[in-house]
Amino acid sequence: MKTPGIFFNGLVMVILFSSLVGRSVVNAQATLPDSLIFKGAILDTGEKFRQEYFTAFGHYTINSYFKESNGNEHLAYVDNYKLYYFKSIDDGITWSRQQIITSREGDIYNCALTVDTAGKVFIGITVNNNFNYANPTAVAYGSEFYYDLYCVTNKTGSWVSELVNAHSGNYGPRVAGLFVDAGNNVHLLANYYGWGSYGGTAWEWIRNASSNTWGARTTIAQFSDAVIDRVIYDSYTIVPDQQGKITVVMCRNISPTDTQKPRLFYVRHNGTTWATPVTITDSIAVAWNRFDALVDPDGHTYIAYLKYKTPKVPELKVMKDFQPAQSVSLNLAPGDTLNYFRLHCNADGLFTMYLYLNTKKPQIKITFSNNALNWCDPVPSPDNIKNYLGGLIVKTDTRKGYFTEYCKQIVTIAGNRTVMPYGPDTLLYGSIRLLESPVTSKAELFSGKIILTQNYPNPFNETTTISWYLPKDANVILKVYDFMGREVKTLVNCDLAKGEHSVKFDGSGLLAGVYFYQLQYVGVIETKKMIYQK
Repeated sequence: MKTPGIFFNGLVMVILFSSLVGRSVVNAQATLPDSLIFKGAILDTGEKFRQEYFTAFGHYTINSYFKESNGNEHLAYVDNYKLYYFKSIDDGITWSRQQIITSREGDIYNCALTVDTAGKVFIGITVNNNFNYANPTAVAYGSEFYYDLYCVTNKTGSWVSELVNAHSGNYGPRVAGLFVDAGNNVHLLANYYGWGSYGGTAWEWIRNASSNTWGARTTIAQFSDAVIDRVIYDSYTIVPDQQGKITVVMCRNISPTDTQKPRLFYVRHNGTTWATPVTITDSIAVAWNRFDALVDPDGHTYIAYLKYKTPKVPELKVMKDFQPAQSVSLNLAPGDTLNYFRLHCNADGLFTMYLYLNTKKPQIKITFSNNALNWCDPVPSPDNIKNYLGGLIVKTDTRKGYFTEYCKQIVTIAGNRTVMPYGPDTLLYGSIRLLESPVTSKAELFSGKIILTQNYPNPFNETTTISWYLPKDANVILKVYDFMGREVKTLVNCDLAKGEHSVKFDGSGLLAGVYFYQLQYVGVIETKKMIYQK
C-alpha cells in the first residue's frame, strides 16, 4: 500500500492531469446508429387562427398532458379559442378527438390537465371575451385582464364546466397547472394578472374529492419587490414525488425596466401546506423558460437551469434534492453553446437530455448520463424528429413511482402568418425510444470497471454522500485525506458485493478546505476531490 506521502504525490499528478483533459465522460461516442424508434402522429390540423384585440399567437401544451400508470394518455389543447380533448389507449398510435362544449367557445385562452386516481379528467381553462373573434364588438379597452377560471371535468360521467374563480375588477387568474394529492383532491394553480400585480402572485384552489366542490382561493407565492405588472411567467414545472410532496418551479421578472431579469425559484407542498418560496438564481441565461425539473425512480428531485458563466456563455447547472447547484459537464464542441434543453429520466434512473445548440448552423443533439452531472458527447438527432425536440417533453405520473421508458413529446407547428386569418396550425405527437443507446442500463454502464462518482453535494457543509459501483465482489477500502495527504478517516474497509454502494461522510470538526477520497479495490485506486465549506 502507498504511504501517505507517496499517495499525495500521485494525487497531485491526478489533479494536474484532470485539469488538462477535463472531466471523464460517460461512454462517449460520436454517432447514434440504429438507436432510435420514432413514432409520430398528427393529432389535429387546426382551424385557421384568427387574431383580434389583445390576443396572442400560438397554442399552449404546458402541463396539459397526462399518462396514467395503466398506459392511457390524455391531452387537452386550445385551438382557435376552443377546447379539445384527446385520448390514446394504444401507446399514442391513435387518438380519439373530442371538442368539449363549455359555452365559452371563442373565449378560451389556455388550458392545463390532470387525471385523478380513478381515471377522471380535470381540465383547467382561462377565458376572456377579448378573444371572442366572432363578436369583436364585445371587446372593450380596459378589460384586458378579465380572466375567469373554470374547470371542465368528466367525473360525473359527462363533461361539466365548473366556475372556479371569476375576475374581480381588472384582474383575474390564468391557469398554469393542476395536480392530484394523496387524498385524490384536485389542486388548480394559476397566475394573477392585472393592474397592480407588482412582483407576482401564484394562486391555488382545491377541489374536494368527497364533496366535489372548490374551496376558497389561497396564495402559494406572492412578491411585491418589483414594479407594476411583473407577473410570474406561466411555464410552471410541476413535479410530484413518491412521498406525496409537490415541487413547483417557476420564474418571474424582477427588472424595474423592460429589460428582462428573470428570477428562478421553487415552492414545495408537503401534502398539507406550501412552504415559503426559495430563490434558485437571478441569472437565468438566454430566456426565462430555460429550466426543467423531474423526479427519478428513487425519489430524488432534480432542477436544471441555464445560467450565464460569462457574458453570452451559458452553462447548465443541476440541483439534486434542493442542495446547492453544481455545474454540468456537457462536452460541447469548442464554440458551441446551449440555447435550450429538455430533461428526461427512465425507470432505470438513466437520464436523457435534448439540446438545442447555438452553432454555425443551430443543431439539436442528444446526450446521456447516469447522474445528471456528467454527460456523454452529444450525438446528432435524426432529421425526422427535429421538430419534436423543440416542443414539450411531457412528464408522466410519478405518484405511484411510474416512469415511461421513452419520452413523449408534443409540439405545435405554426401555420402561415402572412395574411389574416392565420394558420392552420398542426398539433403533433411523438415518442422516442432508445434501443441501442450508449447507455441502456446502469448494469451496462458500469460493466467491467469500478466507478467512483463525485460526492454529492459538493461543496458540502457537514455531510456529503460518496457512491461507487463494483463490477464484482471484492474487498474495498475507502479513505479520506486532507490536502497535505494525511489520512483523515477510513470510511470503509470490508468485503462488499457486486453492485452500487454509498456511504455518508461527516466533516464536522474538520477545517474547511479541500479533501480527497480514495477507493482501493483489487489493485485499482480511484481518487476524487471534494470541498468542505462551513
